[in-house]
Amino acid sequence: MMPLVIAFFLSFVSPSYSELPSGSFFSFHSKEFFYTVDSDSVFVTKNGKSYDTWAHKMDWPHFDFDAIHRPNETILVTKGGGVLYRFKDNAFERLDKSFEHRNKFKSFDFTFDNKIHSFGGYGLFMTNPNLTFFNELNQEWSEFFYHPDSKIPAPRQRIFGQLEDSFLYVAGGTNKRVNEQLELSYNVLKDVWKLDLNTHFWTYLGKADFDFSDNSSNLFLPSTLKVSYNSGTLAICRGEVFLFDIKNNVIKKFMDVNPILFESIDRIDFNPSTNLFMISKLKHNSQSYRFVFMTPLELLGSSTNEYQLYQKDIQYGLYILLSLFLMIALFFVYLKIQPKSNYSIIVKRSNNIRKELSSEDFSVLELLLKEHPTAVDFPSILTFFEPNLSYESRVKKLRLSIHRIDKVLSIYTKSKGAVLKFRQNKDDRRIKEVFLN
Repeated sequence: MMPLVIAFFLSFVSPSYSELPSGSFFSFHSKEFFYTVDSDSVFVTKNGKSYDTWAHKMDWPHFDFDAIHRPNETILVTKGGGVLYRFKDNAFERLDKSFEHRNKFKSFDFTFDNKIHSFGGYGLFMTNPNLTFFNELNQEWSEFFYHPDSKIPAPRQRIFGQLEDSFLYVAGGTNKRVNEQLELSYNVLKDVWKLDLNTHFWTYLGKADFDFSDNSSNLFLPSTLKVSYNSGTLAICRGEVFLFDIKNNVIKKFMDVNPILFESIDRIDFNPSTNLFMISKLKHNSQSYRFVFMTPLELLGSSTNEYQLYQKDIQYGLYILLSLFLMIALFFVYLKIQPKSNYSIIVKRSNNIRKELSSEDFSVLELLLKEHPTAVDFPSILTFFEPNLSYESRVKKLRLSIHRIDKVLSIYTKSKGAVLKFRQNKDDRRIKEVFLN
């Protein structure tokens, strides 16, 4: 299907229009201009002081559009998703072959890799968890698949979102809840996530703390207005104004705002090219909207209080595992650097030591090892020697055996002193004992 292109026709009229009926228009900015579109005309202004107007010849199905900005063009996305128009070079062009999806109300829409994306939203009795994108090759919407190993945020609408580089940041939102009386209500979500749009992995960042204001619990009400501002999202809630910067974990509250300025505001747009806000305010006596243009200083003032948006996630399970691993590693390091006892070295190298000792000497060593750390008295060891020898001869042989054993053990233990030592028995000092030092 050939794209429908309707050129604007310039009329050299500068109307003094200042009001439009409720539900009869939408507005957006592109480059240095603000555009307001009604059923037959487009009104263009830089600052509200003067207007140009064109007849657009478009048959709009409704006036429920949000604007997404790409280099040199603005994309109009129907609220609820599906239908797209491009505004470029003073012309509207239908981009899609789709239809009104009606399941993306209150979604977060953005452009990445020159594609239009839409995360979350509500419609057709469901809160939406999906991220979708518009494929200009087939002019249809497709699902952006998450990695199968990635955790996924709960479905949500009325989201605070932010795109930085290749990361989508998502904070809070609401999803529906049905209570025991089968009454529909909404849960306020406080989790904060980051999606890597290249790897398709979600990362949980932490839990938001919305206790910085008495109005913070109302940030997700339908009446809260949001607008992109200074790389973040400006939120207007019951006379208070906040700036969400999810990437830097910051929320700012503007302290010098005049609540009267925000009464009866229906929509707000910020044009970074001219540093101006365009605000549509309802006139209750006529049910029409008038348009006000203000600088950030005029609307917001200069004083702000800054708060931490969310508490960073502490991976307790991971920390416990790492701590256990560290303790085990330290234990093994301790064992490695801790000086080893002569006993443990001798036991470990006993097979090698056996080869360097006679069977008689090794039998003596085995007894000493068996009784360690208790000392062994001479009479118990003398039984290893020939019984026909005199007592003095057997004692002499024992001393020589101990000397040979100690010489071998000193080599294996690298001990500078004697490994085997003598002492007198505590109960009978006439009896001598030998023990492993």
